[in-house]
Amino acid sequence: MYNLKDMAVDYSTLAVGQEVSNRSFTLDADTVRKYVDAVGDATARTGKTAIPKVPPMAVAALGLRGALDELGIPSGALHAGQDAAFAGPVEVGARLTCRATVSRNSVRRRSRFVGIALSVEDETGREVMTGTTTLIMPDEAA
Repeated sequence: MYNLKDMAVDYSTLAVGQEVSNRSFTLDADTVRKYVDAVGDATARTGKTAIPKVPPMAVAALGLRGALDELGIPSGALHAGQDAAFAGPVEVGARLTCRATVSRNSVRRRSRFVGIALSVEDETGREVMTGTTTLIMPDEAA
């Protein structure tokens, strides 16, 4: 697994199936409230302070953050797309683990396409989310 504190990522060396991140995080009330406030998700609130369940896209955003932190985002990169599937609600306070692996790494017309597959599980091992995201960046070797 890459650690940006130690080195810059050479995207050309990433292999399909390679794990690039395996991080755990807790969706405590403060973290969820910050997410809800940042995106303006009024549907996540039942009152002024109560957030009964974690908004699904908060799970996706925080899971993806770990992978992007590990890989970094080089100058000129685009987040081209993302899809996610959710298996059920996540309670506020849940501890989740997100595993990210390379699902695609190819070059086309001087651009590198890197696909990342995400799998998020709760503390019981139940998969609560799967998804993919695609980054497009200039290929340094082209």
